[in-house]
Amino acid sequence: MGLSVRLLAAALCLLPALPAAEFTTYIGDVNDYHVARVATDSAGNTYLAGSRTLGALSEAVVMKLDPSGKIVLFTILSGKGSDAATGLALDAAGNIYIAGSTSSPDFPLHNAFQSTPGPGFVVKLSADGSQLLYSTYFPDSINALAVDSTGAVYLAGTTYKTNFPVTPGLPAGSVSFSPVAMTSGAFLTKISADGSHIVYSALFAGYTVNCGGGSSCFTGGRYTTGVSVAVDAAGEAYITGNTNTVDLPTTAGAFLTNGTGAFVAKVNAAGSALAYLTYISATNFIYAPNANPANIAAAIAVDAAGNAFLAGATFDPSLPATAGAYQSTFSGPYQPGVTYPLPPTDAFALKLNPAGTAVVWASYLGGTGVDAAKSVALDATGNVWLSGTTASATFPNKQGWVQSGGDFLAAFNPSGSTLVYSARYPNDALSQSLAVDPTGLLHVAGPTGIVGTVAPSGTPAMRIFGIANAAFGPLVGRIVPAELISIYGPHIGPATPVTATATSGVLPTSLGGVQVFFNGVAMPLLYVSDSQINAVAPQSATPGSSMTVHIVSNSVTSPDFPVTVVTAEPEVFRNSDGTAAAINQDNTLNSAANPAKAGSIVSIWTTGTGSIYPRPLDGQISTAAQDYECCQVGMSLVVYDPLTGNPTSGFATEAVVLYAGAAPGMVAGVVQINFQIPAGYISTPGEYGFAVTAGGKTSSFVGIYVTP
Repeated sequence: MGLSVRLLAAALCLLPALPAAEFTTYIGDVNDYHVARVATDSAGNTYLAGSRTLGALSEAVVMKLDPSGKIVLFTILSGKGSDAATGLALDAAGNIYIAGSTSSPDFPLHNAFQSTPGPGFVVKLSADGSQLLYSTYFPDSINALAVDSTGAVYLAGTTYKTNFPVTPGLPAGSVSFSPVAMTSGAFLTKISADGSHIVYSALFAGYTVNCGGGSSCFTGGRYTTGVSVAVDAAGEAYITGNTNTVDLPTTAGAFLTNGTGAFVAKVNAAGSALAYLTYISATNFIYAPNANPANIAAAIAVDAAGNAFLAGATFDPSLPATAGAYQSTFSGPYQPGVTYPLPPTDAFALKLNPAGTAVVWASYLGGTGVDAAKSVALDATGNVWLSGTTASATFPNKQGWVQSGGDFLAAFNPSGSTLVYSARYPNDALSQSLAVDPTGLLHVAGPTGIVGTVAPSGTPAMRIFGIANAAFGPLVGRIVPAELISIYGPHIGPATPVTATATSGVLPTSLGGVQVFFNGVAMPLLYVSDSQINAVAPQSATPGSSMTVHIVSNSVTSPDFPVTVVTAEPEVFRNSDGTAAAINQDNTLNSAANPAKAGSIVSIWTTGTGSIYPRPLDGQISTAAQDYECCQVGMSLVVYDPLTGNPTSGFATEAVVLYAGAAPGMVAGVVQINFQIPAGYISTPGEYGFAVTAGGKTSSFVGIYVTP
């Protein structure tokens, strides 16, 4: 993977400053990037930690963006294995702390207290990223990191290691990787400010699972996981996690000493004892022989007084929501006595008092779809900010500029009684992590490399929030020549949507007062609206190059958005239920009620398969068949259990592709694929999966309905 620590200079900077200190950018390139954590400092800079994939391996990545969104620090931590950063924090001097997982036998070490390889690592970088102040392996992979005012580091994660370090006075749970009743524990470990040793370490584990009885309950796993960590001004540390056990070592006087699911623990500043350990609820949906705790913690934050703020997801009608909370009842649907399928989750936020003896306030947040908070942060006025995902049509969207996006950003007032901010955003825009700087500006990141800032008041600045394959796929900053793309952003087009009509067989490059430019080349447009534009990427785009896209809407020009051109990233157009938009051999729509016969031919449509030869005009409507011979279809013949969604049987095979080329009547860039459903493996009607490969890239897995 080359040099273990590399710095790229400001030549990577692409973005000018935006009004109201807001920006959005894509930090990736031809490789896939995953953002795990975002942080900020008093100057309004944005810091990121995560990973990027290089073939079968990955590297840990750390970045710093200035207030205008320019990349001013790009650091890679890697060896000859796979490395990923999952935790990130800053100290008052601006030093950068990173933690994560590694399989590298040669991860870069400096002043290490553990030189034996992995599987975890902890690194302290100087503020400018030029020096490893220390770098060490750690006994297990790390999920989260926090740092106190002295520079001491607090780590949280999950382990099965029987020799995981523990210190006197703190829980020392017994764990096991035995094939019978595997038991995991959540760890909370403090590292000294100089990184030279473990100051204290606790291991939380439980052993009794309420799963309705039976031998499978006896042999099933006992899991306790650590997912998030925080530290207060007094140096007291907080961990939250999840367990399917009912006997964690809770403390006398804690809010709930008997429960299951989400838990919170606090360790005193000396590291000599638990201040408290409490469950949040005892609700457990038993679907024998499985336990299904109803509350799932995702993140924790603490204030100066030592109150703990928990966020996550719940399908618990008995969550301790408080009177006067913004949403005091579970949205459901919930049917008493019905344990499966499990109800969809609401997001939730909850405030625990400093002693862990009472819930100060707790509120659900969501509708009848699946909603989940993934990150929590506090601003200077005490508002509690959440980011996460939503599938509820009625999710509150007071400040939103997209009506059906799958990400949300929301804030409760300090008493939890009101939402002071609530907005939907495009999928993958900001659900992964958030932080708040001293001015109240939100620093947000999606999981796939979209990073930006959001002002908590006023109208969002016109800008591109990301680009996605129009058929399916994550919000990123990559495009493929001739690919149909969807561009998302606030106020990028007309309030009333406009759909294009081809003139002389070619789509227009100006529609509804909107033009989109790729390095000065106007792109053909299919659809424009206030929050979404569908366009066709120019075929002149050169794979491997870094370019920019900007929008001109009614004479207002957006900032440039960085994009990377890649050879191919095929995706399949889908129905609303997520299955492929497919036509059976008899020209009827494929559906659960109308499956394709094994051995018959079906037609699907894709985009992002790569350059077209001979090259038509950009935006030209295809009028005749032309086989590009571009694509393969691999079928994973899997039947899914209707209750669990898990595969119950399956074989992998290559389907016979009879045609992969122009789709007459559709714009060039849409590829029609006719392939034969393999016969012989199909023994049960159901949803079978397949993926399309083109240009060395394979699409996401998508289902199609098939019967013998």
